[in-house]
Amino acid sequence: MPTDCVDQSDEKNCNESTHFYCENGDPLFVNASQVLDGKQDCSDFSDECPKNVTFEGGISSREDLIKSQFLQVLIWFMMHFAIIGNISVAGLTLAKIFKRRNPTKRRSKVAVVNDLLILNLSAADFLMGIVLLTIAYKSVEFKGKYCLVDKPWRTSVTCAAVGVMTVLSSQASVLTLVVITSYRLFGVLRPIDSQYIRLRVLGAWIAAVWTVSLIIALIPLAPALANSMVNKAWISASAFVPTDIIHLSDLQQYTPRVAGLSNAANAVNLPGNWYNIENYLKSNFPNVSLDVKGYFGYYSESGVCIPRLYRISVMHNDLNWMTSLVITFNFVALLYIIAAYVTIYRRSTANKVSGTSSQDHRKAQAMYRKITFLITSDMICWFPICVMTFLSMAKVILPPEAYAVSAIVLLPINSSLNPIIYTNPFPLLWRAINKGYQRIRKTWQSTSSPGPPS
Repeated sequence: MPTDCVDQSDEKNCNESTHFYCENGDPLFVNASQVLDGKQDCSDFSDECPKNVTFEGGISSREDLIKSQFLQVLIWFMMHFAIIGNISVAGLTLAKIFKRRNPTKRRSKVAVVNDLLILNLSAADFLMGIVLLTIAYKSVEFKGKYCLVDKPWRTSVTCAAVGVMTVLSSQASVLTLVVITSYRLFGVLRPIDSQYIRLRVLGAWIAAVWTVSLIIALIPLAPALANSMVNKAWISASAFVPTDIIHLSDLQQYTPRVAGLSNAANAVNLPGNWYNIENYLKSNFPNVSLDVKGYFGYYSESGVCIPRLYRISVMHNDLNWMTSLVITFNFVALLYIIAAYVTIYRRSTANKVSGTSSQDHRKAQAMYRKITFLITSDMICWFPICVMTFLSMAKVILPPEAYAVSAIVLLPINSSLNPIIYTNPFPLLWRAINKGYQRIRKTWQSTSSPGPPS
């Protein structure tokens, strides 16, 4: 923070200055101890938002929730793609499912199971579109003043909800891909048995996917895990704490001092977690208790409300155990999906050797392209995230830009690409464009052709 002195004639005193100049000069300066203490001393709030203020995660700046203009534009693009694409997928898939009620257009159970799984995947990916919409909207709402709303926003229920939906969407998507892959692998290895799968069993698997994903998303909010999930607390300005941010270790030191000075009989075996300490101080020492406005938890690492995936500074000694566990699971799931689709392709091509029609050959080629796209999509999304997380687990410091790109590009990319990969809308789109072109051409020819001779 700036520490310019008032008397520039004395260089030694200047270097040892304890003053901070307000940016608009109203007042001219305040004490350096008043900077970032949670109270507005400069009329323009520059003592709480100095020019060199930094934000965790490397995503935000003093003015913007998303400081990169490129990412500001990209998040809107990704959001529209995820929302519109997955709504379209859901509509087309539901139309196929309802055809099953028509006796003349009855479809196989394999096709219905596949459609239900695709519908489930589009629902999971649609949630990511809602997350992107919320972040994009908040980025516009906070533009030019983000520093003033950073702490209220990151400790808000909305930010926590965005974090929960992010994890819920990504995990439901990963687990649904695992189920889809497993069913297709089962269909190749046991083609006859796959025809008799019960929809009730499929419903149980889908329910399990959402239940497990929701549990994973909500675990970080459990009060019992507050000590490992909550980094620090946002408190009101106090004469006992120099800033408006306090860490758990500082609070644990503050509490026994208060109890000891008060000669409290219960000063021994003080509670050691966030919420118990807060309640203990309010109940026993209301005059010196700290007014906690909010907690910076698992989903409050940055303004985009996703968990801390990487180590981006020496201050972050260790990654959260929850992050390490989830990323490791997703990496194993990624390897399984890749291995399963390679097996599917090999088995399908082996079955073709005995001699099949050209139509079967085209289907095999189409499946090969889809498998290639699936593997590529999963690799683009999760492989970089997993590798960077493993590097962070090995205490490698990554640049802050890695966090921003992961939050806005890598995590949502599957939600944007899955609708294209699983429904292959390009032939339908091409036929629609070609049909429209032919109609326009016929209309133009009919209007431009000369009339019959008189």
